[in-house]
This record gives sequence, structure tokens and C-alpha cells, in this order.
Amino acid sequence: MQKQSAGAMFDRFRPQIEALATVVARREASQLRLAQRLAEASDAEVSVDAVADVEERADQLEAMAEAAATQDLEGWYFGEFAPAHLDNPEQAAQYAGLDGDAWENQIAAWATAYRSQSPEAESFEDRELAGIHVENEFGLPLEEFEQNVVGWSPGEGIETVLTAHLTTVEQVMATVAADLEGDE
Repeated sequence: MQKQSAGAMFDRFRPQIEALATVVARREASQLRLAQRLAEASDAEVSVDAVADVEERADQLEAMAEAAATQDLEGWYFGEFAPAHLDNPEQAAQYAGLDGDAWENQIAAWATAYRSQSPEAESFEDRELAGIHVENEFGLPLEEFEQNVVGWSPGEGIETVLTAHLTTVEQVMATVAADLEGDE
């Protein structure tokens, strides 16, 4: 019932959310194009992978807002957003938001499994073995997995989606600035 009322509330404000998402998507695309120009004009080793399609990005932001409104943000995040950023997002979702003890137990379990399969694994620390597992299974370094999956919360998920392109722009600017500062 609560999801239905949240969905009805979302539908009531859909035109405003669509307009807001489109404005954000346009500004992001503009900033990404400028960051791309900056990267190309410099000697820095940096680039913008791709400038997001405005309609697709606006649709993504709207879908995120709807998922948040209907209390299905985690399902949306790991089903729609995360696949572009990590391997096996459905499997990764089971580690989302784990508390410290549960996460440490998971790291120990992976280490135990690796050690039982390979005598060479005995010389590695638990976190090193967990890092190998996470890199192979999810395509991310352990620290990044911990930050974006284990440390996931609805607020973190929203922030990650909203700032993804801004982070790219900041990285380009920082790299170009460092390159220019190094030339002085």
C-alpha cells in the first residue's frame, strides 16, 4: 500500500521530475563535452570515455527517482545502474550494505575457500585473497567494491548515480591541472 501511494505521488510530480532530469542531463553532457575538449587540448594522459546521450541519461535519472519513491532503489541500482560499472551485479547485490562483522566474516570465508583449493594461498592474508576474488568475480579492486557495494546505502546509491558524470569532469580537470602545473 505504501509503494502504491508513493507511486501515485511520483506520478503526480512526474512532469517536474522529467523536466529536472532533462536539465541535469543537458548540463552534464555540456560539461563532459567541455572536459573532453580540455583533455584533447592538453598533453595530459586523460580522456572522457563517452558523452552520455541526454535522453538516456534523463531517463536514467527519472527511473532512479521513481525507484527511490517506490522504495526499490537497491533493486534498480543493482539491476540497472551497476551493470555498467561492475561484473555480476546481481550477485554483488547480496553484499550491499553488509555491516562490519558480516563483511569480515565474508572475507574470511573467501580466504578459507581459496586456501582449501590451493596450498599456495596459505602465504596470502585474508584481504589479499578477498581482493583476488572480488577482482575476478566483480571486476573491481577490493577497496572500490567495499566503497560502492559493501558500503552501499540508498543515500550513497543516489549520490553515486547523480555524481557519476561530475566525477569524470573533476578527474579530467584535476589531471589537466596537474599536467599544466608540472610544466612550470
